[in-house]
Amino acid sequence: MSKDLELVEAFLSIQGEGEHQGRLAIFLRFLGCNLNCSGFGVQTKSLKTGENLLGCDSIRAVFKGHFDHKTCNADEILSLVDGLCEGLKQKPIIVLTGGEPLIWHKNENFINLVKNLLVDYEVHFETNGTILVDFDKFEIYRNCHFALGVKLANSGINEQKRINLDAILAIKNNAKSSFLKFVLSRCDDSELDEIMNIKNKVNLPVWCMAMGADRAELSKNALKTAEFAIKYGFNYSERIHIRLWSDKEGV
Repeated sequence: MSKDLELVEAFLSIQGEGEHQGRLAIFLRFLGCNLNCSGFGVQTKSLKTGENLLGCDSIRAVFKGHFDHKTCNADEILSLVDGLCEGLKQKPIIVLTGGEPLIWHKNENFINLVKNLLVDYEVHFETNGTILVDFDKFEIYRNCHFALGVKLANSGINEQKRINLDAILAIKNNAKSSFLKFVLSRCDDSELDEIMNIKNKVNLPVWCMAMGADRAELSKNALKTAEFAIKYGFNYSERIHIRLWSDKEGV
């Protein structure tokens, strides 16, 4: 029997980042991640133990056992999506995010969820690009779009763990579409070298985003990130949800 899915939150908003920024979107955030980007410096207190946790802006999806979440099967999540779509005049895209949603990609409930969503919606994954998907075995994912949020050294994770070229190339060569997006903090030669080391090997379009867990930090870093993108011929990505709602969750 397939294990039920652990859902942190489901909400209607707009896609704030990357190639599809600005599009109406339903976000399904799943629990669990194979990385913890402590270098991003977001601090949150555990609701279960009271300890201070350090990670990224989706920290509640990374630390299992510290926050409340829903356990759902595919049908229950589809009902949530139907409820969020009620009254809408056009269909949103469905964004599967985390944490790292691809840790669920072999799960029967997850596969059924994606299969049913694809009947009516565009399905988009937000992934860190480290999990190798066998697209011959799991062909359903060929019909999905992928945002590859590959981590740089500023994430605090060693290169061997955060870069998996085989996983990135499998997505590039099989998915409906894909692109790279990077969070920049210094916008210097070292970050340029990191980006080009990956881009030269996978030949995907690059979107550069400023580091910023809230509106103040984003505003501090956005201009230099845009200037970096223009200087080297990359795409610049806003982080619209942070501009509008700062560090508020569920938007």
